[in-house]
Amino acid sequence: MSTGDHDEPAGDSRPTADDGPFTLTVDGEVFTVTLRPEEPGACDYDWESGPNKGYGFSSFQRVAYSSVQDRANAPSTFQPNTIDEHRESIRDFLSQINPETGYLGD
Repeated sequence: MSTGDHDEPAGDSRPTADDGPFTLTVDGEVFTVTLRPEEPGACDYDWESGPNKGYGFSSFQRVAYSSVQDRANAPSTFQPNTIDEHRESIRDFLSQINPETGYLGD
């Protein structure tokens, strides 16, 4: 997939799992982002343009509560990541890639 093959959501938008997977181009690399409906805050990033087929990463956004009681009484305030936050996660991943192997690490 090339960088021109898809429309990208606005940077401040907050897609949800119901919106389906979306594609982002970050620093010339193409990723498909899939939000997991069964795990709010969890998503998978498939590196479509990467050198290793099927390679990518996952991330998890967690909400901390001070007690079980607080969690039970808390309103649902979960906010999905913005597109710009997804881009930041992808940039962080890419910064850790070994350019010789296309994998994380040395």
